[in-house]
Amino acid sequence: MTAAEQLIIWRRHLHRYPELSFAEHKTTAYIVEQLAGLPGVTLHTGKETIGLDTGVLATVGNGEAPVIGLRADIDALPIEEKTGADYQSVHRGIMHACGHDGHTAMLLGAVHRLSELHESGKLKGTVKCLFQPAEETSDEQGLTGAQHILASGILDDVMAMIALHLDPELPYKQIKLCSGIVMANVDTFSIVISGTGGHGAYPEQAVDPIWLTSLILPGLYGIPARKIAALEPAVLSIGRLEAGSSANVIPSQVRLNGTIRTYSIAARGQMEIALRHVLESVKAYGGSYELTMEHGEPALKNAPEIVKLLEETVRSVEPEIAIHEQPYGMGSEDFSHLAAQWPGAMLFLGAGLPQQTALHQPTFDFNEAALELGTNILVEAGLRLLSGKALSTIQ
Repeated sequence: MTAAEQLIIWRRHLHRYPELSFAEHKTTAYIVEQLAGLPGVTLHTGKETIGLDTGVLATVGNGEAPVIGLRADIDALPIEEKTGADYQSVHRGIMHACGHDGHTAMLLGAVHRLSELHESGKLKGTVKCLFQPAEETSDEQGLTGAQHILASGILDDVMAMIALHLDPELPYKQIKLCSGIVMANVDTFSIVISGTGGHGAYPEQAVDPIWLTSLILPGLYGIPARKIAALEPAVLSIGRLEAGSSANVIPSQVRLNGTIRTYSIAARGQMEIALRHVLESVKAYGGSYELTMEHGEPALKNAPEIVKLLEETVRSVEPEIAIHEQPYGMGSEDFSHLAAQWPGAMLFLGAGLPQQTALHQPTFDFNEAALELGTNILVEAGLRLLSGKALSTIQ
């Protein structure tokens, strides 16, 4: 069996048996099974060791400095798969729709390769390979997997961190990679608009919260265009709106949930202030509101020295590769917590198919040829990082 064939086997197994954030127990066991007994590889699992019950940290080497990190996420999404693939999810309503199965397979391949290099005496330093749970969502404490693992201290000796993300909208042998902010801050809001409710036949006797909501929606959607500078990335989206239970009853409350995404700290603050100002307007019509904000991932910032190393790496691994120097969009990534702790960078790896799909869609799939390319990039980038040139710049 070739290395490329093994990567596909790993990926398809993981795709067939997806698990949601904080519940990746069988995924964790599968990762351990594929890595157990490899020369020079020490496996760390469990809440007391890595901060969560799920996830794996595979340390390759003898613990000698320098120590660098490679990261993949392992959780799936609450999406009903509609690909019709032979390896389609067997768990109804759960799907690897963001490529985490591919990320995990590539890091499994990287650990195997690094183990071989260690055994032959060619690995100078230590590589901590993090199979991270719970990238997609936070727990009741508002924390994602990266935050829990950082708090455990298991990564305290790491000097730099690298990750990659599959991109189904970008052709194979193309990547997105640039320095600076490449993905957004994300803040989640919950709003309750309250009135008095009443009979549908006598709206004048009620303070209709649905009517109040209809008045503020244009104001909410207009915030990015009218309160934020045109060259400043900012998006407000409402994903959930609930009200009422009967056709002839005016309800007393409307509930809305949505997200705000920005690149800069200044825009992040301005968006929240503007949101509150719009909501204040319901008071003029006899209503009231409650706003709850949950501040999520910070913007992902790629360190210039790591980006330069990755550019050199991908061109050495695949000379014909096309590099698009552009941000990755308004999505968020909890790798940003790791990249804020040390110099780090994430690249987006093209893996498009003829039947184009997008992340977080029930038809999501990707070109599996990207698995071998991604594995090679991870391994070569790790070796170049350990060689010292980029780390000396960091130090």
